Amino acid sequence: MSATAEKTSLNGGEFLIRETEAHQVFIPEEFSEEQQMIADTCRDFLKTEIHPRLEEIDKAKSPDLMSSLMDKAGELGLLGTAVPEEYGGFGMNFNTSMLVAEVLGAGHSFSVAQSAHTGIGTLPILYYGNEEQKNKYLPNLASGAWKAAYCLTEPDSGSDANSGKTKAELSADGKTYKINGQKMWITNGGFADIFIVFAKIEDDKNLTAFIIEKSFGGITMNEPEQKLGIKGSDTRQVFFNDCVVPVENMLSARGNGFKIAVNILNIGRIKLASAAVGGSKGVLNQAINYANERKQFGISIGRFGAIKHKLAQMATKIWVCESANYRAGQNIDDLIDTLKGEGLTDAEAKLKALEQFAIECAIMKVYGSEVLDLVADEGVQIYGGMGYSADAPMERAYRDSRINRIFEGTNEINRMLVLDMYLKRAMKGELDLMGPATAV
Repeated sequence: MSATAEKTSLNGGEFLIRETEAHQVFIPEEFSEEQQMIADTCRDFLKTEIHPRLEEIDKAKSPDLMSSLMDKAGELGLLGTAVPEEYGGFGMNFNTSMLVAEVLGAGHSFSVAQSAHTGIGTLPILYYGNEEQKNKYLPNLASGAWKAAYCLTEPDSGSDANSGKTKAELSADGKTYKINGQKMWITNGGFADIFIVFAKIEDDKNLTAFIIEKSFGGITMNEPEQKLGIKGSDTRQVFFNDCVVPVENMLSARGNGFKIAVNILNIGRIKLASAAVGGSKGVLNQAINYANERKQFGISIGRFGAIKHKLAQMATKIWVCESANYRAGQNIDDLIDTLKGEGLTDAEAKLKALEQFAIECAIMKVYGSEVLDLVADEGVQIYGGMGYSADAPMERAYRDSRINRIFEGTNEINRMLVLDMYLKRAMKGELDLMGPATAV
């Protein structure tokens, strides 16, 4: 659904204090035939390429399998949904990219690899790169010819990302930077061709971002991390040892890296919530099928009130999360259209819109990840003893779900961010919190 003239759009966070008419809220039933076809392509890909190989993916000894699956996804266009057509993508709107994230969210480790590549790996170049950088990198990232990783976290800088110690030293002739440092928890590290790396130049207070090609050399890495869940996701420590990077590979301006990281995380948060809906739907469908097939006391356990209650609660929370995701996604799309109409470039409009709705992104990240955890936990309970067995699907779902409360900023950090952003906007006069509060 596109923005309409009669539609009065909300500002970010304003849903809490301003009435909205039902017809102003986008619902998934309004997705077009083309968008539904994209979703069907994603479902078919999971059905044929991912779900039959989940065990193989989790036990893969090398990153080659995941890399080959990413190649196949690229051939179907699943890596370039949000990339504009002039750079080799499909140029679909934000809500369509949310839909892709949702459906592929049922892909366990693959969904992590895909989202890291298309989100934090590609979008910094799309939104902050200059034309030369976009033309060089985006077509190959959209097709999957090159895979991307995002290097922000360090051993001593997690939630406090701007405290990173990785250094960038300008050469005497001013033509290159020498990067030295250690990054950890790097998704796709083992097969990435492109790394978005954050480092500090001299004694700068803020980080600077760089686009680093694996071919530059000076990059080494540990073996894949052994993790509780998402075992098929290639996660490593990556070391930069005198890695020489051309000055033209600085992304945006010096000292702008922390801003890039924060704004890209806004996108990652709400798309994580969409992926959580996809994962939750997958678990719910499996739980329903099992409840109908499993018999105790001569009847299907799905006829027991306690099981019905669990399934109903799971479905309700999934529906709430899905509805809120696409409502926020459409609000973002509407603002993007408005800002482009006012003369902003596509990248400028998207960044400003996502920054405006950062409150919603943080809220949905928290809610979506906790819905998935609840759904997976109840899925295990419905399966009973089989839920605890690695021979049944709930064991993997339960383990894989847990990371989402840590990804893209912990839920504790995001809860604080929501309150912080609300209060700051109220103090600036951007949101009238006192008026509605007084009325209550």
